[in-house]
Amino acid sequence: MMSDCFRILVVCTGNICRSAQAEQFIRAKIIESYPGLESVVVVESAGTGAMCGSGMPEQAAALSTQYGGLPANHVARQLTVDQVRAADLVLAMAAEHRSGVVRLLPRASRNTFTLTEFAALLENAELNRPAIPTGFSALTPADKLRSAVKWVSARRGFLGADAKPADVVDPYRRSDETYVESARQIVDALDRTQRAAVNLAKRVCV
Repeated sequence: MMSDCFRILVVCTGNICRSAQAEQFIRAKIIESYPGLESVVVVESAGTGAMCGSGMPEQAAALSTQYGGLPANHVARQLTVDQVRAADLVLAMAAEHRSGVVRLLPRASRNTFTLTEFAALLENAELNRPAIPTGFSALTPADKLRSAVKWVSARRGFLGADAKPADVVDPYRRSDETYVESARQIVDALDRTQRAAVNLAKRVCV
């Protein structure tokens, strides 16, 4: 039922390149690898300074398609406090976007991360097996995902200074090579997140 969906909100500036691609890539990964979660996970995106009503630039759309995304119907929209309040996980493309989310709703700091930070923290949580909450096995899939976000949040401060996560580069109005690098950063972070999440799930379920 919709009330028990796990909601992911992806945020960048204009909501036409980075966050749009990340939204589409996450959805594609779910469809390809975890079809049972299609009715559980809702993925949306927005921009802190959105080019409202705009579609994706040709380069960003082509790269989204290359990685399995469906960019045709994307329409940029402005980030709102209601979106942040409803989200179980907010993934920001850069530190400035994380700050923008938290300014809208300070308590969102608990479940808002940059994309590369979330990947690194999930890897850290996977290496440091978290305590399994009482009754975890009886939780709904959405609540299990919420528990994972809490485990990740608890690892804040455990990353070394040399492991500081990088922002995803903004490709808008830049070279084709920059578009490629930006998309590669997103895909790499999502691949790391997927691997760590799968390993973590195996460990907590033994």
